Order: sequence, then structure tokens, then C-alpha cells
Amino acid sequence: MKVLPNGVRLIVKPNRSNRILAIECFFAAGSYYERGEDSGISNLLCSTMLKGTKKRSALQIAETMEAIGGEIGAAAGEDFSEVSTISTVEDLDTALDVLSDVILHPTFPPDEIEKEREATLAAIRQIEDNSFQYAYRAFRALLYQGHPYALPLTGTSETVRAITREQIADLHRDFFTARNMLVVVVGDVEPEAIARKIGRAFADMRTGRTEQFTASKAFRPRLRTKTLTKEIEQAVIILGFVTDRARSEDYVPLKVAASVLGSGGSVSSRLFVRLRDRRGLAYAVGCAMPGFLDRSHFYAFIGTKPESVDEARDGLLEVVRGLATEPIPAAELERAKNQIIGQFRIAHQRNSNQAHFLGLYEMIGLGAPYDEKYPERVKQVTTEQVKAVAAKYFAGGPTVTILRPPAKK
Repeated sequence: MKVLPNGVRLIVKPNRSNRILAIECFFAAGSYYERGEDSGISNLLCSTMLKGTKKRSALQIAETMEAIGGEIGAAAGEDFSEVSTISTVEDLDTALDVLSDVILHPTFPPDEIEKEREATLAAIRQIEDNSFQYAYRAFRALLYQGHPYALPLTGTSETVRAITREQIADLHRDFFTARNMLVVVVGDVEPEAIARKIGRAFADMRTGRTEQFTASKAFRPRLRTKTLTKEIEQAVIILGFVTDRARSEDYVPLKVAASVLGSGGSVSSRLFVRLRDRRGLAYAVGCAMPGFLDRSHFYAFIGTKPESVDEARDGLLEVVRGLATEPIPAAELERAKNQIIGQFRIAHQRNSNQAHFLGLYEMIGLGAPYDEKYPERVKQVTTEQVKAVAAKYFAGGPTVTILRPPAKK
């Protein structure tokens, strides 16, 4: 890990096991830094960055990467945006040239922006046609009302239609700067040699500033419930609670708590066994605890018959809250922890995923070395810690979103 002269942060992880090279560039630019009127602009920016530069058209960018059997992509999330390439080590120079060109010199052609705008509007319509995604988007808006995490990554139909090319170019100028950039390289490379190449590739990048934003200072979550109706066959219930930042000491115990309840899709988890197997209330059930730069959230969901909505909601809350008071047998805790560690290690098999996790942990405040510490932290979680975080975060009233079909006349 080092900082280059112009402020770019660099992390290099040599991997001698193969000749695949992953380069991921992270920027503190995402929905966390947006406001309601420009919701979705980071997503639209990332989708249009690959559509032309001062020396390459969209087709030339694609053909250059295809000629070396490589890939290039860009995506926006809540806390950061990333632009990445995958290539062989032998094709490093070509991949890095395209990557730096896309980041430094995008031209945002108006016709390409309109194509991506239409693609984004189509994606928004697809979300509205997916019962779970539709309910989860409404849940996030309710849970985080008054906070940027309430905004959907894609934006809304109204905001996406209103975003201009000038706004996209301004966002790129202000946020895609050296001090706001983290480069992660994983592959069979020498750290000092790759540092020199990265330094030369981005030598002319604007220094800029490091983006900082603390939305939670003015954020006060409140108990809310909302019922939505839609022409669907089954009902979806999502309930949850605001938790804390990923860098909180509660982060890993909350991850284990979620695993005990059913975040890994285990058929032996509490939500699956108690609500689906024993009571037949669910066609789908589970939970999740994402890690964010700012205050995160835990949520549990269930898909059920419309006539079982009240029973399913009460059952879901009962199982979640019960984690704070019921015994957690050692075997159940060990199974939950092993599932987290196993999935974590499987996800690290590809160099690109290793690069992503290193950047992710750095960008959400945990620091890149956390990638090596995380499995051991999971192993150390005790029953008392799981029950303590459940009592701390799940005892109060939840935020609840219910999506159900309209009442039959």
C-alpha cells in the first residue's frame, strides 16, 4: 500500500498462482454523495464512461479489450464507484492504457448518453416488475427517509430523465480525481514496477480533493410501516432496523447474527426452519446485513400467501427478536460462522474478486488489511456477542414494508 505523488492511493497484492491481472479503480462517488434531484447520476456516469474517449469510440474500446481477451467495466454503488479491467499480465500495458483513457478522457457523447438513459429507464421498469426488488426499494426509502441511502442506485424515472450531459461531466470533473481515487492491483506483478506504471498512466490526473460526507449527523430513523398493492400473486414482507457503520465493533457479530437467522440461504437456518418448514408460511425467506460506510441496516424478508401476511409478519419479527433471548447452541453458532468463512473464501478464488474486496474494505472505512483479518474475526464471535447485538438493534420497533395484491372485491 502506498500513496503516489499526485495523491492516488495504490494497493498491490502479488498473486503468483496464475497469469490473470485485475486492476480496479475506486472513487468516492455513489448514491451516498447524491441528492434527490440528481438521484442515479453516478450510475449513469459509470455506464457512459465506456462509450467514448478523446481517442477511442465505444466500439474501439470494446474491440481493443476483446483483442486481448480482456474485460472492462464500470459500476456505481452506495459508497463508491469503480472502473475495472481484467487481462493477462502480458497484456497489462494495453489494459492499463484503455483503463486510464476511459477514466481520464471520457467525452460523454450525447447519443450514447441517450442510449444509456433508455437502458436505465428499462432497468427501473424491470425493478418495478420484480416483487422483491420493488418491495426492497420501497423499504430502503422508508427506512432511510432523510438520508442518501434512501435513494435508489438507478435513480427514478423522473430524475434519470432530467439528468443532463453537463451534470454528468461536472460530476466526473469533481469526483474522478487523484486524491479521490484508489487503485487495487492483484496478479503476478512486482509491486514497485506496477506502481511506476500506474503512476505514469495517471500522472496528468487532476489532484482534486478527498470526498467526505457525514449524512448521519442529521439522520434520525423512526418506526414506519407501509403497505403497497400491486397485481401480484404472492405477498412480500420486508422488515428491518438501522444498525451501524461497517467500522463499528458490532459489524462482525451482526454478520454472524444474520447467518444464524438465514443470510446464507441455509436450509438449517432459523428463518427457514421455523417459518417455512414448520409453519409453511414462506415460499422464500431470508435476511441480509450489508456493510456500508455510513449507518447500515439489517433486514429480513418473507414471501407468503396474501391471506397469511399478518401471521408471516409476526412470525418473522418473532424469530428475529428471539435471537436476543433464546439459547444459541454451540453447533448452530459454529455452522453459521463456517458458512460465512466458506462463502468468503470461495468468493476470493478470482483475482478480480480479491481486488474488489480489498477496495471495498478500504472504501467503507475498515481498511484493506481487514480482508485478511475478517475470517479470524468471524471465528472469534461468541454467543454472548450475537445475543448482545440482537438485543441492541432488534429490540425496538422495526420498519416494515408489505407488498400485496389488492383486496378482492
